[in-house]
Amino acid sequence: MERTAWAFLLLLVRYASSKLPVVIDTDIGTDFDDSVALAYAVTSPELDVRLVVTATDDTTARARIVAKYLAAYGRDDIPIGIGVKTSQTGRSLYDWASDVNLTSYKGGVAEDGIAKMAEVISGSDVTVAIVAIAPATNFPPLLKRFPDVAKKAKVMAMSGSIYKGYDNSSNTAAEYNVHFCPDCTREMYEASWNVTITPLDTCGIVTLSGSSWDTLLKGVARNVAPVLMESWIFWCLHGHGCNLSPGAQTDVFFDATAVLLCTSYVGEFIEFNTLNVSVTDDGHTVVSSDKGTSIDVAVKWKAGGLDGFESKLAETIAGS
Repeated sequence: MERTAWAFLLLLVRYASSKLPVVIDTDIGTDFDDSVALAYAVTSPELDVRLVVTATDDTTARARIVAKYLAAYGRDDIPIGIGVKTSQTGRSLYDWASDVNLTSYKGGVAEDGIAKMAEVISGSDVTVAIVAIAPATNFPPLLKRFPDVAKKAKVMAMSGSIYKGYDNSSNTAAEYNVHFCPDCTREMYEASWNVTITPLDTCGIVTLSGSSWDTLLKGVARNVAPVLMESWIFWCLHGHGCNLSPGAQTDVFFDATAVLLCTSYVGEFIEFNTLNVSVTDDGHTVVSSDKGTSIDVAVKWKAGGLDGFESKLAETIAGS
């Protein structure tokens, strides 16, 4: 092989190896923020999404949503894992993806999503980031069945409420992902891996509006934005009171911030503190000086950080 060809292959290897391998654990289809987070992850040049695992409720229906997105994005090489089912509640995006046949999905769909998660993590030469954007119901069986995964993974989670609650309230809240299963969250926090969380303090105020919304709209002719907008309109028209007028503010995109935690530029936007965090039985995340688990917490946005990230989020998804 000619020297130039070898040089090109080496560049490809270095480029691929410089990307952070990511597993996404998602309850996509309940709220729209998971859809935005998935689009952000697969369009980020820094991330290598190796698996998407569904969590809670009808996890097979959620897998159809993931498959429909990834196929439309040209990323149906990414395998999908079906996580632990908790119920069969209907969700609007379940209907949007009801036409998907999972048996024909090119990347493969693992019925045992927990085992697939362990396989992907164990097979990686470098630490895998688990982007946890769902209640942590998949984590207890993962850690029980495959305890060694904690040696090769780290967790980046949308989780908790430290100093702020919903709508930037000064009253903290039992954040949904934690409240859904406090015991699951404790196990996720206390395992022997590094945990970083974006609580409501930071993730709870991320929206797109004005110029960032316009940026996303300008990307509708590109690869990812069209199907994202299609599903957004479907979601809005089926039980969710969205304002679809130009320049309107979106709902809060909580989960996108968990993807941001995986990037090299997160420090440009967010300030972190290492805190001892305990999970109460009613789903509150409590900070103390001597109790709880030491985790890294995205406590607040830097000056201009929120606007900067919202622009970055829109530009990445739109391909700007």
